Amino acid sequence: MSHVNLIAADKALPLCDKKEFREHTSTVNGETFTIGFDCGFSVAPHTYYREAADELGLELKPFQYELDFEPCQTDLDHLLAYLRENLAPGETVELWSLWVGSGAGRVRHYRGRLSEFDLDTLGMLTETQYEPDLTGEFPDGLICQVCLTVEI
Repeated sequence: MSHVNLIAADKALPLCDKKEFREHTSTVNGETFTIGFDCGFSVAPHTYYREAADELGLELKPFQYELDFEPCQTDLDHLLAYLRENLAPGETVELWSLWVGSGAGRVRHYRGRLSEFDLDTLGMLTETQYEPDLTGEFPDGLICQVCLTVEI
């Protein structure tokens, strides 16, 4: 199973990349390793998991983009600024946390205003929510899809 976060809107949105390269150094058994990775906020074309997301058969707004972020205040600030800059008051946007592949459950919908959006709200896109699997095929349960509809 794979995961993707999406932002879906009724109109085209600009791409955005506020990622930065970071390095993390660890020492294991006296040997030091350095790992480099990109992290931060970005809005990119929805291509990588597009086919798998479409196969879920969910009704998403027509303009869809991959949304990448860290669950931190900096990326929350970037997301809020992005939404304020690119959507008008009264418009809505959907933020999706999708699990593609087998074992995906139904959608949990949440709705709120941009003014109410905080780190706990952003965290709803990163935490894994389960529902019982009545078939017993997935003993831990099915992972729920999450949709946050945000009114600007």
